[in-house]
Amino acid sequence: MNEKTGKAGPTPRYRTFALLLLTLVYGFNFIDRQIVGILAPWIQADLGLTNTQLGLLVGLAFAAFYTIMGIPLAFLADRMNRVTLLSLALAVWSGFTALTGMAQNFVHIALARVGVGIGEAGGSPPSHSMISDFYGKEERAGALGIYSLGIPLGIMAAYFLTAALLGADAESVNWRRIFIILGAFGIGLAILVKFAIREPERGAMETGVKAPSGYIPLGQSFAEANLPPRIAIFGGLFALLLGSWAMGYMSVVFAIPFTIFIITMFLLSLQPGVMTILSIKSWWWMALGIAFASFASYAISGFQTKFLRLLEPDFSPRTFIIWIGIINGTFYVAGTYFGAKLVDWKAKTDIRAYGTIPAISILLAFPLAIAAFWAPTIALHLAIGAFLQLCLGVYLGPSFAIAQTLAPIKLRAMSTALFFFVLNMIALGGGPTFAGAMIDVFLGQGKVELEATRWAMYVTFGAYILAFMFYMFVRITLPKDWAAAEARNEGS
Repeated sequence: MNEKTGKAGPTPRYRTFALLLLTLVYGFNFIDRQIVGILAPWIQADLGLTNTQLGLLVGLAFAAFYTIMGIPLAFLADRMNRVTLLSLALAVWSGFTALTGMAQNFVHIALARVGVGIGEAGGSPPSHSMISDFYGKEERAGALGIYSLGIPLGIMAAYFLTAALLGADAESVNWRRIFIILGAFGIGLAILVKFAIREPERGAMETGVKAPSGYIPLGQSFAEANLPPRIAIFGGLFALLLGSWAMGYMSVVFAIPFTIFIITMFLLSLQPGVMTILSIKSWWWMALGIAFASFASYAISGFQTKFLRLLEPDFSPRTFIIWIGIINGTFYVAGTYFGAKLVDWKAKTDIRAYGTIPAISILLAFPLAIAAFWAPTIALHLAIGAFLQLCLGVYLGPSFAIAQTLAPIKLRAMSTALFFFVLNMIALGGGPTFAGAMIDVFLGQGKVELEATRWAMYVTFGAYILAFMFYMFVRITLPKDWAAAEARNEGS
């Protein structure tokens, strides 16, 4: 029973079980995502990919569909059974993961990763929404911090799985088998999710009046909205998109999701609740903070294995892959868990802690990242990288908690999808793609591949400074936005 609302709620044991299962699904999400970066040297050699193509494969080809399809899928998550949607999404991305292992060229593997991205788009919005209905706002950062452990645990599992399946000859890795095994396991996990989690009541952890529906009917939205400026803005975007495709600047593969995005955002702009989310300054600062912090972090994930193979060619790949997995499973987990708990504790007396603590962690991460890629040996790189991962875990739980707490109750899945759109188009789409392109730029200037990779990463790490600035802006705007969200969601 929820003491504030008087509603029957999930038992502590059940909600812990549900949270851990959702965390497992999120971890599996990151195994699928991380494995491409880990296996990058062998995939690149087998399929004859350039560094730019590799960056696109790890980044934009996946991220464009993942982020854009998350918005219509979040609309469904706010209106339909979230457990059903999550289990279907998991089955879809697992099927395409298996197909990744059957690719014969760049087009094949890019299309497979597009399918994975579309499936994974249905993962986090319903999960975040359900967790917010299992835990009140006083515990939400901690709960979402635990959920965020799926990131380091998934990354760790990806490295361990790769190390276990590498085979005796590190030069001829059967990377295809790894993707097929992952796909089969994910389909089984989807069945477990469907039958093990019960759909929670929306808004069960909030006080005050019953939350109204998050969306108004389409006809009413057209009647009440100021259409001319919206038609001008989105019509202009569509014309720009059509022109880019017609002149050959954009492939039809990317034109399709961006067309879906423009139409979807036009319709959502007619919804007052969605416009409420997009008018919250702290929501934007938090989204940009985690986006630019993750921009550099995804670049590390995409090219770390390649860098270490260049740094010490005779060093056993299995050994450093296992150590990277251990670091993610200890230091990154510790940063994620204790960072969320620290914010939950500090925010009881100063709500600005949601911005302050992530800002400090990112400021510390900047010199550590540069030092890790300056290191002349793999051992020193890993030692510095351990403390870097400790810092990088801190901002996850607080960032996700703000996206949920500031959003209207019936629009929490949409808030997550929009938040992830900002985060992943900048970070997942931009980080590896930018770093891969910069490697080719420095190679074109005559640098050897090791030095080109180093300098590309140094340039990419400038994103940490931007992230620090955005988290500091959260300190300024959050007290007012938090109070407004409490009034809106609790009817007080």
